[in-house]
Amino acid sequence: MNRFKLLLLSLSTLCPALPATAQTSASKWLSYNAPTKTVTFALEAGTPGAAGPFNFNGYTNGAATLVVPPGSTVIMSFENLDGTPHSAALIADTEPMPNMAGDPAIPAAYTKAVTQGLPQGGKDVLRFTAPQSGSFRIFCGVPGHGLSGMWIRFKVDPAAKSPSWMTS
Repeated sequence: MNRFKLLLLSLSTLCPALPATAQTSASKWLSYNAPTKTVTFALEAGTPGAAGPFNFNGYTNGAATLVVPPGSTVIMSFENLDGTPHSAALIADTEPMPNMAGDPAIPAAYTKAVTQGLPQGGKDVLRFTAPQSGSFRIFCGVPGHGLSGMWIRFKVDPAAKSPSWMTS
């Protein structure tokens, strides 16, 4: 191995990777069964190590987007990792943002106790069929949490052949 390659290899082990602006490959939270068109996503509320407790999978204020193909069966396994109660509901990606969750934009796309939230360690499963297209927010329905930044994007893209997880 020449000295230049050795230097690059050494530097790559010393320097952490910079966060990607877009990640289109499967993440640790996302899997896809193509024959059944089933998207499985682990939705973590209040991920430890993030800037604060009002986050999903460590992201806030729409800084991450889950993209799915139309007509997919979506299974979101929700877990609250934080000591503050949290929930999730898919709402329209429009302004103004509500203070708390109302009716979900997609039938069955919400956790139980949506306005009260689930306690730390609380789990639920959202299971729904993605519409043909649309932009939505995965939004914490507990009053004030969404307005505090606890939301990420959910997009149904007619051009998508498989799901993707993108961050900005």
